[in-house]
Amino acid sequence: FWGLTLLFGLGKPSKGCYLCRARRIKCDEGKPGCMRCQKVKRVCPGYRDVFDLNLRDETKSTKQKLNNRMINSRTFDSREIGDGSRLAGRADIVAHSPSFDIISPTSDTSWTSHDSTEHRHGGVICTQISTPIDQQATCFFLANFVLLPAQHTMRGYFDFILPLLKGKPDPSLSMAFTAVATASLGTRPNSKALLPQADLFYVKALTKITATLRDARTASSDSTLAAVLLLSFFEQVTATRVSHQAWNSHVDGAVALLKARGPENFQTRRRRDIWHVVRALATIQYIANAKAVVPSVDWWLTVSASDKIIAKFARLNLLVADLRAENTAVTSQIARTAANYENVLKLQRKAEVVEKEYVQWFKSLPPSWRPKFETWLGDRGIGYNYATSETHPGRIDSYSEMWIAYHQNIARSSRILLHVTILRCVAWLGDMNDYTLTPEYAKAQQVCGALIEDIVASCPYFFGWSKDRNEAMVDQSFFACGESGNTDAHAGPKALWGIFIMWPIYVAASADFVLPSQRLYLRGRLQYISESMGIHQASVLLKAPLDQPSIYIYGQRQRAQAFAALSKATQLQPVVQNKSPEIIARSACTLQL
Repeated sequence: FWGLTLLFGLGKPSKGCYLCRARRIKCDEGKPGCMRCQKVKRVCPGYRDVFDLNLRDETKSTKQKLNNRMINSRTFDSREIGDGSRLAGRADIVAHSPSFDIISPTSDTSWTSHDSTEHRHGGVICTQISTPIDQQATCFFLANFVLLPAQHTMRGYFDFILPLLKGKPDPSLSMAFTAVATASLGTRPNSKALLPQADLFYVKALTKITATLRDARTASSDSTLAAVLLLSFFEQVTATRVSHQAWNSHVDGAVALLKARGPENFQTRRRRDIWHVVRALATIQYIANAKAVVPSVDWWLTVSASDKIIAKFARLNLLVADLRAENTAVTSQIARTAANYENVLKLQRKAEVVEKEYVQWFKSLPPSWRPKFETWLGDRGIGYNYATSETHPGRIDSYSEMWIAYHQNIARSSRILLHVTILRCVAWLGDMNDYTLTPEYAKAQQVCGALIEDIVASCPYFFGWSKDRNEAMVDQSFFACGESGNTDAHAGPKALWGIFIMWPIYVAASADFVLPSQRLYLRGRLQYISESMGIHQASVLLKAPLDQPSIYIYGQRQRAQAFAALSKATQLQPVVQNKSPEIIARSACTLQL
């Protein structure tokens, strides 16, 4: 659309990496890093986002020329960003934009029904282009994280914030939006100077949300819940700079707000979308932390998805979370009592049942859900650096849409973790015997190896590999700002895709069954998500434990051996201090018997 058209009269901006442009040399534009940087043994700092290239506006005359083409000509002073008022005021742009009327709801239930043609010509939030950083941050966030439903898409992602930002939005929501928009742009390689300002907005948003929660009326509003969810987004993009536990806290806060309101208050379309986003975040949090589902699996399913495939998917993932929490409790027991044996065996059987349900879920998927084979890549030879490669030798798959690929990979990662649970049970039941010689291990090796291969094969699709040569690799999703789809051959992947893929990548990379080259490749993708896509939560995953389940089994057996040695030493060591000769004699007789 006209708001993001490359400004005329400025010449074609360089698409080279930051280091090559600084050195004033021609860049080969290799992905994910250029060869010129590698030759001088420097880490390639990456490329400017195509969105940034389209934001060039260097002359007053060009501004005037462009503004004359705009329906809404209001501008903003970048100096006023200091108190967040202008960036928060982007909600006012959302409310009064002529193009926004095309995608604004007529009722609470009609919000997500848009025509793809309308997206192509008018489904845009930002009505003009200008250099002030507040507009850049707003449009960048909307263009990278707010996914709109299109003709063949099941649902959007975070699109429920758009109607909440209309008119006069809640102050806590405006400030939370300000914080996350500034942070999302600030984590990009060329915008780090924005991060202190983003932190300031974050603190202000927390203050406003705290005040809002003291009022029972405002505490139960959709705006308050959306503000908390936006702060969880903030933690995902800035995770390494603040305690990574803050993300857990915001997710817990969103769950608490849902519990306080009850499922009966989430029956409209927009509110169901909010519920499903909270449930998806909470499910990953429960699984990652091996935390029991609160309040229960059935409670989370009271607001069901309209699609039966997604409804069953949500149920199975919640069951995996509960099984992992139970696994932590029962396999950490050292005493080999009959009750403990029964509990561990029961857990193993439950995990095997859920695994069978996952197999049936995959088999029941319609053709539109199945991955499509695109090509096969051969081995690159000894010494190849898979950590910086866009692809891994083997199969490359594409999907009909990104939302489907996301659900498939989450399900694959959950199945891998199910086999981790099963093997931990097998190892516990076998005491100190070699669990790698069991039938369960052989099956896990076969199944998990295939699941890891599927995740690896999907990565190029998430990162837009070869989309200039293969239309099937082009992402056709619609976002709240920018042109429809991701058809630009040189455009980087949307930051949301990094959030969608990073958990499955971590699970696959941390499994015992991953190949060394696959692990290098997957961890390299996590580093790319963190450093180039600005999702710093990926760097937290890079520091998380590897080698599952062996690392847990080894730790449990070490504790069991230490406990056995301590018990034996306690039994054999006579304690003679402050005891009479008669007691000492009886103790000696007992030891001899």
